[in-house]
Amino acid sequence: MMRKQKIEGKAVARILDAKTRDIVGYLYEWNTGARTPKWKDDIVREDVIYDYD
Repeated sequence: MMRKQKIEGKAVARILDAKTRDIVGYLYEWNTGARTPKWKDDIVREDVIYDYD
C-alpha cells in the first residue's frame, strides 16, 4: 500500500502562547490528513492554545 506524500498544507489554526496570547505558530493540515505545528521562531512550546477561529 502506497502512502500519500505531504504535498500541500494549509493553516487550520493559530497557536497562541497561553499566558500572553501572542501568536507563536500555526497548525497546518496536510493533504494526507496529518496535522503538524510550525513555530514562528522554531522554539517548540508546550503551554499553548490552538485557536481555530
